[in-house]
Amino acid sequence: MNHLYYVPLVGGFLPDEAIYTEFVTIGRITDKPIHYSQSDCFKVIRRHKRAGTLAMTAYKVRLIPDFAKARVCNTCFLRYPQPQRLKFRYFMAMKKIAGLFVLLFLHYQLSAQVFGGTPSSIKWRQVNTDAVRVIFPKGLDSTAWRMATLANSICDRYRGTVGGKLRKVNMVLQSQNTLTNAYVQLGPYRSELYLTPPQNPFQLGSLGWADNLVIHEFRHVQQYSNYRVGFSKFFSILFGENGQAVANAITVPDWFFEGDAVWNETALSNQGRGRLPAFFNAYKSLYFENKQYDWMKLRNGSFKNFVPNHYDLGYLLVAYGREKYGDSVWVNITQDAASFKGLFYPLQKAIKKHTGVDYTTFRTDALKYFQNQWLQEKTPEPQWLTKQTKNTVTDYQYAYPGKDGELIVLKSGYRQIPVFTRLLKNGTEEKIAVKDIGVDDYYSYNNGWIAYSAFKADSRWGNRDYNRIKLLNIANKEEQTIGSKTKYFSPDIFPDGKKIIVVEADPAKTCMLHLLDMSGTVLQQFTADSNLFYSHPKFSKDGSSIFVAGRQPNGDMGLLEWRLSDNQHRWILAPGNRIIAFPVVVNDTIYCSISAGGTDALYSIVLPDGSPKKLASAPTGIYQGFAADGKLVGSTFTTSGYRLASYDLINSSFGKTMTGLETLKPMYVSRTMANKENLTASATHTYPVTKYSKATGLLNFHSWQPEIDGSDYSISVLSNNVLNTLEAALTYTYNTNELSNKAGISATYGGWYLQPFIDINQTWGRVAKLNADTNVFYNETKAGGGLQLPLNFSSGKSYRYLTLQSSLNTQRVRGTGLGQKLLNDLDFNYADVRLDYSSQIQKAVQQIYPRFAHTLVADYRSIINKYTAHQVLLSGSLYLPGIMPTHSLVLTAAYQGRDTMNQYIFSNSFPFSRGYRVINFPRQWKLGANYHLPLWYPDWGFANILYLRRVRLNLFYDYTVGKSLRTGITYPFATVGTEMFVDTKVWNQLPITIGVRYSRLLNNEFRGVTQPNQWEIVLPVSLY
Repeated sequence: MNHLYYVPLVGGFLPDEAIYTEFVTIGRITDKPIHYSQSDCFKVIRRHKRAGTLAMTAYKVRLIPDFAKARVCNTCFLRYPQPQRLKFRYFMAMKKIAGLFVLLFLHYQLSAQVFGGTPSSIKWRQVNTDAVRVIFPKGLDSTAWRMATLANSICDRYRGTVGGKLRKVNMVLQSQNTLTNAYVQLGPYRSELYLTPPQNPFQLGSLGWADNLVIHEFRHVQQYSNYRVGFSKFFSILFGENGQAVANAITVPDWFFEGDAVWNETALSNQGRGRLPAFFNAYKSLYFENKQYDWMKLRNGSFKNFVPNHYDLGYLLVAYGREKYGDSVWVNITQDAASFKGLFYPLQKAIKKHTGVDYTTFRTDALKYFQNQWLQEKTPEPQWLTKQTKNTVTDYQYAYPGKDGELIVLKSGYRQIPVFTRLLKNGTEEKIAVKDIGVDDYYSYNNGWIAYSAFKADSRWGNRDYNRIKLLNIANKEEQTIGSKTKYFSPDIFPDGKKIIVVEADPAKTCMLHLLDMSGTVLQQFTADSNLFYSHPKFSKDGSSIFVAGRQPNGDMGLLEWRLSDNQHRWILAPGNRIIAFPVVVNDTIYCSISAGGTDALYSIVLPDGSPKKLASAPTGIYQGFAADGKLVGSTFTTSGYRLASYDLINSSFGKTMTGLETLKPMYVSRTMANKENLTASATHTYPVTKYSKATGLLNFHSWQPEIDGSDYSISVLSNNVLNTLEAALTYTYNTNELSNKAGISATYGGWYLQPFIDINQTWGRVAKLNADTNVFYNETKAGGGLQLPLNFSSGKSYRYLTLQSSLNTQRVRGTGLGQKLLNDLDFNYADVRLDYSSQIQKAVQQIYPRFAHTLVADYRSIINKYTAHQVLLSGSLYLPGIMPTHSLVLTAAYQGRDTMNQYIFSNSFPFSRGYRVINFPRQWKLGANYHLPLWYPDWGFANILYLRRVRLNLFYDYTVGKSLRTGITYPFATVGTEMFVDTKVWNQLPITIGVRYSRLLNNEFRGVTQPNQWEIVLPVSLY
């Protein structure tokens, strides 16, 4: 807990060490905080007050728990431990555990939102119906109508499978980003949908993107609307929307939320992931390779092994439950669970009640149900061209034939960021170059050139970004960037290396193909139909034609050819309810992966008029394959990643056309999908469109958030508006030590380029003890406001962030009662200017930190009236590679300087050497070295409460020097030690890291008796 104590110090000309000396003459030095009797303290106060040398100086100190209940004089000088650490001997276990529990759950939110991320130039419109308000940028009327139509249809016709209640939702459409995302959240209750479809249709299907988003996300709206029941409703009353979010999260698991939504998109459309073979690859691969993971590992994942996510798991359990026990089984189960019928493990008890089998049996039977069907699909393994990696995952994707039988491939994985790699005929690998940051991993290769789309952030607006084209010459490693503020995807380069074909996918425009020259100038534009969406275009061998996969709004896909000479097009493969992607052109043949007949197989089309022929298949798919040098090569999904393999031709079905195989059907379940209406076939209703003012609902108080921090007990009322441009909080705090009360308001507005913020609070009844029977009281007022500018320069191979902040603050202290006589009034203003910068390259899953990164913090504070006080803080870190790919060397440095007038001393944020009591010297320097490495991946947990994913170690050395300006003496503080951290998941959902630190002090403490061996618990400082 941070207290602000007003400490009597000798001001004007004496350095800070003299203050300490003055008190030592009447006090005592111990290895614990120095404190004095009230009478002795006030002797010093009165003496200096008579001499006219007393000034009130504020110290921001942390009261050590052992003394929290002691009668400590609040006017004396207190030393305080280093922030964000708890020493064993001062650890108040029960109180901290209670506070941690409150923090853990009442700050828990699932959110992907970007605060203040939408450009201020956007003109918002709305379509308002009984079920949904769709808020969208001007010009997207037809998209909004479509979404409102489907949401209302789902609301009217399909409530019974989740519950009959509906709470109207605001859906905000984002059209200026290239990322594929969507979510529904509580706290505040809203939904946000990103309108750019993914290029890869194997991920989420090829259905019209607006249809796909609404059918899935509106299911979450229905879930939240119906799970405000029983004890979850009580949580909602107590804590608002965040309270319901917490209650729902600990009773209804995330696998059900997402599995049920995937079931919905499968049942109510002609696609959905339950119809896509690729969606089942994750659990199929575990089964075929006999990977029998326990339940907690399936729920919590792993840093060393591939584990399917909760979408994959959820759909299997939800679909099996409906197939086995009826379409309404989950309504009763989730209603009981959300109501906390059965305080501990309510979902497990509800499953037992409504299915007649216990939870363990239910999930085992569900997996066996699918495994029994997968057994029929198992085929002999192909001839693997890449090795299986141990205790990690490595992907080899998008192979192309190179020179002399070599393969060009993209390699990535749990230990490896994406790298273009050359695979030689003898099996050796050569690194070509690291791939830039991108929204997907797809690339193309032709005649020594690699082309791919690379991400570029908008410098200010988080909901606006771009895709540029990167060209890489693999011979000389030279790179070229084409485009700037463009939305280009899936480029292919002309055989002579002088032209590029790209997909321009901007949700505010018609999807088109652009033919570019090497400067980025658009030479030609192609579109066969304004309703088509394109992906993965390819030049023909001679460059006279372009082949591209085309998607119709109902999800049907085919393969188009454009002749560049006359701009004419034709369907090589007519549209059908199938998935087609990753074409590779070799001579007169197009090879592509197609979902048809329940498998993702490799097909060929011989030009000019050949029919598609099935060449090879695998139970977990073949993606981006081709025939070259007498062998068939492709990439197949396995538990150790996508592996390249050589496949045998399917002699029995070679030459078989796709007639009758076009329809994507629900896989492995039939009864659960029977008699469902294909909502995507319904016509779009036209609704009135009106203006949506940015000022609508700026204050939207949605949650009440309690906090326990030492002796401070707080309750905050939180506000966030639908457009996420204003966040605010009203906070009341009661301090049990002082019996004081504080009320405050803070707010930040993110709708402008510069973000203004304010923070105002008033404290009544702060107390200092005069003697055993007498207290003195004072009130304190603080107010501050300023501007901040968050900037994002991420592009190329690095994520780069810069935040600039400047504020003006005022502070006022007034004694009350007896305090008016003994305490000086205090009024002053101070400015605070701060810069935060960070840059890092991409990080793989098993890497604790990036292989290269750096950070910088610069903060300057200064009083600007009446008193003299200033402080500057500079700190930075440099992250470098360690011995192994998963190791990191982190070098740190810091400097802090302040004045010695002692009229006011700003709070100390200097990162002092670990293990020592913090001393606020006028000048301080620090150097540090840390070596981080993983020790163990336990993949073990108990009782579905705590799961251990990784144990890691940090070996550190800190060296701090403090300097007295009065004497010129420097004081060294060196520490060597180690930290052990455990990366965990709590309740199968929330990642938390806890640790233990041992510090060996190599120098003496500045004050008090040195205890060289220091042990500390490191609790999470960021739970949300």
